Amino acid sequence: MFWRRILGTFIVALAAVVSLAGMSGVAQAAPRTAFGQPTEGTKVILDDTSIDGPAITTTYAPATALAWVGTDASHHLNIMTSSDGLHYGNKHILPELSLWRPAIAFVDSGRGAPYGTIVLAWTGTDANHTLNVEFIKTPDFTVTRKVTLWGETSFTAPALATINSDLYSDVYLSWAGNDSARTVNVMHLTTNSDATDKHTLWGWSSVSRPNLSTNPSSSSNGLILSWTGNNHRVYFANSADGVSWSAPGASPLSVQTDWAPTMIAFNATALPNHWLAWAGNGTSPTGNMTVQYTQSYPTWGDANTSASLNETAISSPALVYNGDGTSRQVLIGWAGTDQDNHLNVAVISV
Repeated sequence: MFWRRILGTFIVALAAVVSLAGMSGVAQAAPRTAFGQPTEGTKVILDDTSIDGPAITTTYAPATALAWVGTDASHHLNIMTSSDGLHYGNKHILPELSLWRPAIAFVDSGRGAPYGTIVLAWTGTDANHTLNVEFIKTPDFTVTRKVTLWGETSFTAPALATINSDLYSDVYLSWAGNDSARTVNVMHLTTNSDATDKHTLWGWSSVSRPNLSTNPSSSSNGLILSWTGNNHRVYFANSADGVSWSAPGASPLSVQTDWAPTMIAFNATALPNHWLAWAGNGTSPTGNMTVQYTQSYPTWGDANTSASLNETAISSPALVYNGDGTSRQVLIGWAGTDQDNHLNVAVISV
């Protein structure tokens, strides 16, 4: 009886320890940070104007590069750089022409700032609207290689993303084709070789340019593709290798727009890691911009995670994170609806 009583006491004590350990594990699990609605902060209105929205990329954070197509008669491509994402200079007017915005990305050279390569992609003004990709070395803005993808054409702007940001980075190009369905395509290049591995994503149609982003918060450091379908709803898909793509159950979103969405992902401890922005609502001619984030990707729609900005745009905005992982802001860029369609860049914080 004595030993039975001792054994029973031991089992109860052991159960209590296990229970406390379990509770301790729950208590020690990192809680999801509570963020507020996105809000617009500091804004700059640039002297430059565009017939479409801009493209923006981080170089060496918080530095950025901004690209756009001008309102000059020939519609030249332009690039400017910024040390903080808001104050721009060092403008370069390129000899290349387009009727739509370019796409821009950046590749680290491994030498640190200011050395690297700006990757630029655009749809040409030739009769077929052929796609082009160009590699521009910084800081002297020397063009090291241009690739004209003969036979690959689009009715709108392309999208770009880079993975393994170093001297031999993988570059991914996406566009909506000129076929009757306006099918989305993805192609792989590198910084030192021409196009390989083109994949036509049959059944995925876009009414505007697609959008590509790396997804560093995924286990595979993959890609996110987003686009606006024929029903003007926002679709998105994930890929670990740029070859096989799958659309999560949350796609398409209820969001509607006449233009392309901009969806980005990044690693930061002080911010939600997945963001979305669009202009208009698909049923209204107004171009008010909306910004939304999620802490539970691939699902979207948590309460108080979106905000309609008191800003209008002539087409879809661009998003970029230019922080060091602890910064609580992203940047949004757009072409305004003022008479001259000036370029704007603003801070978005939560």
